[in-house]
Amino acid sequence: MQSLYFLIPTFFILLFLMPIYLQLRVSFNALENSGVFCLYIFKIKIVYYFFSFTNNDIILKNEKRTKEKSYDLGSPEALFFKALTKQIKDKTRLRYLEIYYNIGVGDAFLTSMLCGFINSMILIFFTALKNKKPSASLGLYDSVCFNKTKVEIASGVSLSLSLFDLVYSLLNSVMLTRVNN
Repeated sequence: MQSLYFLIPTFFILLFLMPIYLQLRVSFNALENSGVFCLYIFKIKIVYYFFSFTNNDIILKNEKRTKEKSYDLGSPEALFFKALTKQIKDKTRLRYLEIYYNIGVGDAFLTSMLCGFINSMILIFFTALKNKKPSASLGLYDSVCFNKTKVEIASGVSLSLSLFDLVYSLLNSVMLTRVNN
């Protein structure tokens, strides 16, 4: 009977070590200076925002509400997010990264040269990323619009992270931002 009491701490230890599957989707239209950001945890939509850039601010609009939030890039929230990404970067396991883009500058020759250059740069980035994260699946999908002016970029990222690493990174980021302020 005494050994059954060990099931409770074993459950919590397994819960902390179980990976959390995060999926992030971002789409951006550079001509309209706006985009969409969506975060999924275990394929359940958690956050969905429309965003746009003005001067030094990022304006976020929620799908259900018309309330707009404005964040300054030098604000404490931005510093916290920067510290959190620095803490989480090495603890995550990249499952896949997909980049989609649709570019056109109106001239077929310039468009093809620009898309070839972009493909080369992204494949160089993928090579460096594959050296650091060898189990990641990487994909590049381009769509070229030869007769119109378009600049649309989208990306999908899937990560896995344990709950322990997430809690540790959150606490460490909070402490680092409080020390700096």
